[in-house]
Amino acid sequence: MKKIMIGLVAMSSLVFGTGCGGNYCDDAADAYEGLADKADDCPEIKGALGELEFSDEDIDECKDDLENCSDDDKDKLNDSIDCINDMPDCESGKEADWVAKLQACANKTSGVSCE
Repeated sequence: MKKIMIGLVAMSSLVFGTGCGGNYCDDAADAYEGLADKADDCPEIKGALGELEFSDEDIDECKDDLENCSDDDKDKLNDSIDCINDMPDCESGKEADWVAKLQACANKTSGVSCE
């Protein structure tokens, strides 16, 4: 389970840390807040998600990086957020599968060149 938690935290920094896209930054923060609700039946994952908080400064910094993003970058980032929003509820005993789906959402940002 510890590997799952480390992967989850690393994945969140990958997706949010890329810092591009018009409303992407606000949408990313909202998507992660929604993940906590989807993890109600998986307390260890919910606990890790509860530690992921994005301040107004984080969001502002993300928005400032918009100028470094191509349209293709923005499309990839938005696809990732759509994927996160479409995540199913986590089921107890199936945490690894759920985290794998979340990682697949993060993989949608592969090749994003703005940071």
